[in-house]
Amino acid sequence: MTGQEAPYETRQVRFVDQLSLVATESAVSASRRFLRVALSQWQAALIEDDVLLIASELVTNAVAVTGVVAENPTWDELRRLGLVHVRLVGLRDSVVVEVWDVSDEPPRLQHVGRDSEDGRGLLLVQELAARWGSYRTTGGKAVWAQLAVRPPLPPLPQRPRNERRGSGAAAPPGPGIAFLRHVRVGLGRAL
Repeated sequence: MTGQEAPYETRQVRFVDQLSLVATESAVSASRRFLRVALSQWQAALIEDDVLLIASELVTNAVAVTGVVAENPTWDELRRLGLVHVRLVGLRDSVVVEVWDVSDEPPRLQHVGRDSEDGRGLLLVQELAARWGSYRTTGGKAVWAQLAVRPPLPPLPQRPRNERRGSGAAAPPGPGIAFLRHVRVGLGRAL
């Protein structure tokens, strides 16, 4: 999926956090730490694992086309180091992860064999994201993935203090089977 612009309108944006990184292998772990903190602040930790996996794939691809991936780079390679940019955009009911690099080549899904160790990154992005794509930027492209934010489940009700076990009072009978079925149906709809 490739488009020509960002997947959201500016007026929809509630929060934005952005980080620019030198395009080396360490950019992947640095972007993960950055995103973990941002998601925690935004109270969107429920989607943290998916966001971190998507960002890891997108930043890895951006570093591959922008930076140095050699274990022992030469001085000439180090002089040509570029930047990758990671942006997390919070919308009303979703977040968008954007990773910018210097290549103007759009990302392409690869169809790889079962034994292949590489080439599955965008397949993971496609599987985890509600939608994804790319757009051209000045000097390169941005690849983005949008993930829905699920609201947290409400906390379980607490018994009043005098009804808790161990307080000397007998515990009230538990909820009936009809009530438990109703809760299960409600939870199924929330997910």
